[in-house]
Amino acid sequence: MPGRPPLREGFTTGSGAAAAAFAAVNRLLSPNSALASVQTALPPFQTVNGQLCPQNETRLCIPVHSTQFRAQPPLAGARVIKDGGDDPDATDGLILEVWAATSARHLAGLPGLADVGHDYPIAGSALQLDGGVFLSTGRGVGRVTLPGLPVAPGEPAVNPEPRRQIAFAAREAALAAGHDGPIHLFLRVPEGEAAAAKTLNARLGILGGISILGTRGTVRPYSHEAWQATISQGLDIARALGLASAAFSTGRNSEAALQRLFPELPPQSFIQAADYAGFSIASAGERDFRHLIWGCYPGKLLKLARGLEYTHARSGPPDLPWLAELARQAGADAAAETLAGPSSGTTVRGAFELLEKTEPALALNILKLVAKMALHTLRGWTAQAARPYRAGGPNTPPPRITLCLFHNNHSLWLRTDTYG
Repeated sequence: MPGRPPLREGFTTGSGAAAAAFAAVNRLLSPNSALASVQTALPPFQTVNGQLCPQNETRLCIPVHSTQFRAQPPLAGARVIKDGGDDPDATDGLILEVWAATSARHLAGLPGLADVGHDYPIAGSALQLDGGVFLSTGRGVGRVTLPGLPVAPGEPAVNPEPRRQIAFAAREAALAAGHDGPIHLFLRVPEGEAAAAKTLNARLGILGGISILGTRGTVRPYSHEAWQATISQGLDIARALGLASAAFSTGRNSEAALQRLFPELPPQSFIQAADYAGFSIASAGERDFRHLIWGCYPGKLLKLARGLEYTHARSGPPDLPWLAELARQAGADAAAETLAGPSSGTTVRGAFELLEKTEPALALNILKLVAKMALHTLRGWTAQAARPYRAGGPNTPPPRITLCLFHNNHSLWLRTDTYG
């Protein structure tokens, strides 16, 4: 039987915007040339002798969906369709549209945008990028409103590395056509605002559209790096806002349950950590949060109790035999049979709920024991990551940790705290 084909990589919004910028500048300066694809330089970039250049020769062939040219005023536009590969990405399939001109005033006459007046570049709002390239953004590109991100509040949500990638692409296309003067770009994502509603952008203070991202230019399917970057970004924003609490959840249901338990916390305190328990707690420890909250269901609780930094259901050895052995060591042989028996179902949650129906007091005692072990794990990760000298001095006590366990109906099953 043939093996499964490897998952296909895609490209970032930064790479897509850079390819569109190259194609637009090329069409502007060479009107008879309509590129079908662009060999796009990938991050990271560096400045050598005052010139921006990629740190390696890696390039990616990105298809160009379409290009346009207008003679009066001289304008050219290009569209690239974002391709996330086999990664479930909210931006997959979005149109990234870039218009190019050699004068900012020419952008004021962008064709075909009369129905969206707010989509015009605003005078004086352009970002000055490397190499005499200026970038304005319109509909579908978010704007940053909170501190803690790599982009300052008030600026469009185009991250530093994509800014360099776009600038390099535009300048490379201009020089190839013999133009050494300024290049003015206008970037918009027509469906970006709707797509952003499916992301965490609003919670991160990015309003009105998507972010233009990409530190490496390509998208790895089901990327651990991407999720960990999102966790780090959320923690940075929370600290920049002066928040002392970080409430981690393994998904939307546990997050909603935590929000009901801690209504006093602002949205930026809540971070979906998924299965990245070790990474999340260690990252919070490095940032000196004073209260760490973890919300989960029994299956994830057992992964924590066993010290697993990555808590996916397929990670580590089977949980039910270990749980049954724990019950036997506590002298609860009948409970052990219930937990390990075929009637318990295939999940830890199902086994515990069955035990709760037959022996509720015993079920709670076993849960308390597992929760104590999980708290010990969380405390250990925090201690390893903590800075040698905290903001309050070397004698500052470790953060409080609260562990919240939820039923299948998302109600609170058990809550336990540790203060040291």
